[in-house]
Amino acid sequence: MATLAAFAEDLALAREVAAGSDRALRDFYQRHADPLFAFIAHRSAAPREDVEDLWQECLIAALDSIPTYRGDSALFTWLCGIARHKIADRGRAPGTRREPSLERDGARQLANAIDTGPLPEDLLQQRDTRAAVVEALMTLPETYRRALVARYVDEQPVAQVAACLGLGYKATESLLSRAREALRRALDEDNLND
Repeated sequence: MATLAAFAEDLALAREVAAGSDRALRDFYQRHADPLFAFIAHRSAAPREDVEDLWQECLIAALDSIPTYRGDSALFTWLCGIARHKIADRGRAPGTRREPSLERDGARQLANAIDTGPLPEDLLQQRDTRAAVVEALMTLPETYRRALVARYVDEQPVAQVAACLGLGYKATESLLSRAREALRRALDEDNLND
């Protein structure tokens, strides 16, 4: 769950970006570009080139409208809102739906997996869940985010996470526990807002 201090920090960053600060723009990009790409990829389930196009459209739209960001939510949540609109717009636009080609990478694997894989509804649910986790993760303090990603995405042992964070083993276990609880609250809050 993002704190008021985090919202204030996001608002200050947005104002600096709007004012034309190159440093702030680099900071904005470093913090949010990759997670936004991941969000769009999971949310849209589109081919990579379409995800890249949507990602660029979202970043351009965000930079164009960043002066309107008021800090009522985390900056990443605001970016995800823009992404959701762009994804929906893309889906409604005529001629944008691509028919899968058997020549595409992975098409044969997909065809083979249809008989044994999850049903389309299950795939949609998994994609929405991944997108919700990415969005919730980005609302957490950076230390929580780093710890959770290192432990559960990169699958590092607790001792290695502790070394990366400069903490002791027990302190890292405690931090991971608080981070998991914060992520759980952020996901519950997101479900209440849907």
